[in-house]
Amino acid sequence: MAGLLAGAAVSLSAPPRTGARVEITPNGRLMVDGQPFFFIGFAPGPPLDFKTPEGGDGWAEMAAGGMRVVRGDAPGENWNDAAIEAFSKYLDAASQRGVYVWPFLHELVDFRDPGARARLTRFIERYRSHPGVLFWKSADEPEWGKIPVEPLREAYELIRRADPNHPVWFCHAPRGTLETLRPYNVACDVLSTDVYPVSEPPGKHSLEANKDLSMVGDYTRRMVALAEGRKMVFMVLQGCWSGVNPAHNPRNRLMFPTFRQERYMLYQAIINGADSVSFFGMTVALTGRDAELGWNWTFWRAVLRPLLAEVKPLSELYPVLIAPDSAYPLAFTGAPQIEARWKEVGVYLYIFAAAREGDTVKVRFSGLQDGEVAVLHENRTLQARDGTFEDTFAAHDVHVYRALRVLPPASQPAAQ
Repeated sequence: MAGLLAGAAVSLSAPPRTGARVEITPNGRLMVDGQPFFFIGFAPGPPLDFKTPEGGDGWAEMAAGGMRVVRGDAPGENWNDAAIEAFSKYLDAASQRGVYVWPFLHELVDFRDPGARARLTRFIERYRSHPGVLFWKSADEPEWGKIPVEPLREAYELIRRADPNHPVWFCHAPRGTLETLRPYNVACDVLSTDVYPVSEPPGKHSLEANKDLSMVGDYTRRMVALAEGRKMVFMVLQGCWSGVNPAHNPRNRLMFPTFRQERYMLYQAIINGADSVSFFGMTVALTGRDAELGWNWTFWRAVLRPLLAEVKPLSELYPVLIAPDSAYPLAFTGAPQIEARWKEVGVYLYIFAAAREGDTVKVRFSGLQDGEVAVLHENRTLQARDGTFEDTFAAHDVHVYRALRVLPPASQPAAQ
């Protein structure tokens, strides 16, 4: 990595090793202290004094429901000296509940400000060893915002020199092309896109032809292609956003994804290569009791809490999510409408399958061991016969299967 540019009047002391060591492997997997890690994030994060509608500990409920990382913003309008010091309270509150934080560096990476380098260095050195830090968020949507690459590269190099233990990430807007986004790769370790299809009219967040929910998978594949197998990819999914917020534009219609819509977007992102997810907008367009508490508890309890129960730590699927991709020779019909990703855990092949927009179709999966196929979270089972089973998919259906895989000869039990 190139050294810091001359003129940065700061010194970088050797970082101590008291916080978590977070790294992106050469093939783009997220590791925390040497263990694979799948996170469920929220941006912005909740308020410091976070209460449930019943007056309980909001941090505790969200952590129990799967929240593993939140975005941490300046406790004020900007990262002045007082805000930098006060931020420790937020990190402490999160980490005490087992929740990580990605601090949003915002103007600290804008090196057009002559004082930004010194403040950025102070911030990184102040918090690089805090157990609550997962990684650093650099600029937001830099390509769309026409932020020059070079200052962001300088900021990235400064951060990584000061703190080699925590990656840096960008969130791109659903704009640009691979050619216009690729130059920013020199300034990050982690890539994501925020894309929010549920709106009136549908899909107005994207300028592409696809205006339906499946745009989530399209943008996920774009990030995977941009990562070139060397950077981690996660997706920022819809809670609420400015395009449905009447306070942002009186013509906007306030609307939120249904459970079915959110479930499809979550699994379609995973199927197309996302290795973690985050949800945006739990502090946006709040009403009633939610507005008093600074958090969309209504949406959380109706949609996200039951959905994330399927994938949070200690769920059956969490070990699947952190497992490497499988080269198992599964075959299935219905592509490209049907998309699938599968992984091996023990004797089982777990298959995530989802249907893009289109007619209802019957899909055949083959190459499996005969036996029961559990359809997780649907309270039903199928049977694989002659290595094959079939199931029906309507548009936006998601089915998660646990099937017996054919084991290689060396893994077969010895004959008695």
